Amino acid sequence: TMTSPGRGNYGPAARASQTLLACREAAAERFRVGQPERVVLTFNATHGLNIAIKTLVKPGSRVVISGYEHNAVTRPLHGIPGVELTVVDTPLFRPEAMLAEFEQALDAGADAVVCTHVSNVFGYRLPVEGIAAACRKRGVPFVLDASQSAGMLPISLRDLGAAFIAMPGHKGLYGPQGTGLLLCG
Repeated sequence: TMTSPGRGNYGPAARASQTLLACREAAAERFRVGQPERVVLTFNATHGLNIAIKTLVKPGSRVVISGYEHNAVTRPLHGIPGVELTVVDTPLFRPEAMLAEFEQALDAGADAVVCTHVSNVFGYRLPVEGIAAACRKRGVPFVLDASQSAGMLPISLRDLGAAFIAMPGHKGLYGPQGTGLLLCG
């Protein structure tokens, strides 16, 4: 009953545009984004992470990541020439030590931080609130991979002050395969 959004103001295109806006409004409200224009529909979390990383990370950048990142984060970072990675590889279940290592890495200099909310391998929840606060304090952009947590744990773009949060639609949001969201701070 719909066609591509934005293709015109005839019935099927108008319904598609209204549906798209309703989805963006619902996501903006749920994840405390502010304006629905800051919600980008993507093909999946990997697509969103690629957009975020390639927006923030330039050749020669220094980037801090956790030791629990998915290939959706590490591959695009390795594909940017001259990127210097600092990997915070604190043992699991030591959130205070992990946060201290992130702060130490940030103090050594960083252009961006990218980390997962929950490890897809171990199910470990990283102390992202503290990591985000450390980034805000130092003015370093923070990117959150919420692939395992979106829809399952509370996520607020406003509270985290993240530059970007990427998530798939098909996991905890119970959407169809081939959908995702990129929340833009």
